Amino acid sequence: MCDTFSLPFGYNEDNVTYFAKNSDRSPNEPHVVIHVPRKNHPQGSTVSCTYITIPQAENTHEAILLKPSWMWGAEMGVNDAQVAIGNEAVFTRTKRGGPALTGMDLLRLALERADTAQAAVETMITLLETHGQGGNCGFDHPFFYDNSFMVADPKEVYIMETSGKNYAVVRAQGQCAISNRLTITTEHQHRSGIEERADFSKRYTEPVYSFFSAARERRQQVMDRLSPSLKTADLFGILRSHEQNVNGREFTRGSVKSVCMHGGGLIGDHTTGSLVAVLRQNKPPTLWCTGASTPCISAFKPVFFGSDAPPVFTSPEQSKDYWLQRERLNRAAIAGFVNPAVLRERIKTLEANWLIREQTIMNDDVPNANGMQTLSREASTQEQALVDKFSAPNWNNLTGRGSYGKYWRKKNAVLG
Repeated sequence: MCDTFSLPFGYNEDNVTYFAKNSDRSPNEPHVVIHVPRKNHPQGSTVSCTYITIPQAENTHEAILLKPSWMWGAEMGVNDAQVAIGNEAVFTRTKRGGPALTGMDLLRLALERADTAQAAVETMITLLETHGQGGNCGFDHPFFYDNSFMVADPKEVYIMETSGKNYAVVRAQGQCAISNRLTITTEHQHRSGIEERADFSKRYTEPVYSFFSAARERRQQVMDRLSPSLKTADLFGILRSHEQNVNGREFTRGSVKSVCMHGGGLIGDHTTGSLVAVLRQNKPPTLWCTGASTPCISAFKPVFFGSDAPPVFTSPEQSKDYWLQRERLNRAAIAGFVNPAVLRERIKTLEANWLIREQTIMNDDVPNANGMQTLSREASTQEQALVDKFSAPNWNNLTGRGSYGKYWRKKNAVLG
């Protein structure tokens, strides 16, 4: 389960494109943040994706990817042309085929090959028509689904939804959000497997999984909060939000209806990574990454292209270790050894300072590269000190009863 949303250029007061996403996956599935450099590839070379190998492009973009540790593809990311993409699992009527490109593979391939949002959509369409989509996307149990995508750049935002090799595409005309169900009805500008003005969602939605994903409720929560006046910190707040019935009890029960999803009991998914990206036409982008699960108790750190500080790594293993250290902090909160309210206040204070410094840098006609790198490194150091301070060696000593406690004791035993 996931949620992705955007305030496109022209629909917010800052004349930028805001892009944000939570990745909801298995609680024990590390979500790494890695830097992929720009590369030139020999003619005729190939690239090994999660399940299949396909021809490689001659040139690939630099990108910062946020991805499940075991997959080649990514759940979200931004490239050096300021194209940002996030994917959503969607449940459709189309019969599954064998292993092919996963939705995460399509996303990463588009980031590596496209320099605009429109080009990224065209790239994914070509790859989908040529190679199809398919393969197990579950970490600790089989899980198969199709995908929808939000694709943004500093000028425009597109939504692309798929069912097998069928697809529909719309250009966003204002604030927009997608979740784990098809949303495109008759307004599609590009399509396959559907007639013009026919209802894509009605034709291809699988109703049972789509209903129990609670995607309709989460998407509506996001749309209700989106407005042109929002700033970066407000987007953090949306990604950290919980449904009304769970708010204040999120560390004692799971909820699939919360944008900041908490696993437990019958709820198997959990927010494992989060991103807010600010895309600018004539200035560098800013990526705000947690590099951690549970955004309601994780800090969004400023990341820039050229950054050499966590949460971005060139080594997936180092990023995995970084994520695991913060995941033990989340488990300590579940066990009652960390006070979430106190931790949140410390995080809020740090982020407020980082946001002011980032805005000061970006207000210059030519943002200072050294200033960006200094901010990124200092934010990383300050956040690490906070994590060290709140870390609890007995993080896995959970004694709660009932299905919620049983769920997390099992997860802790594997994680530990």
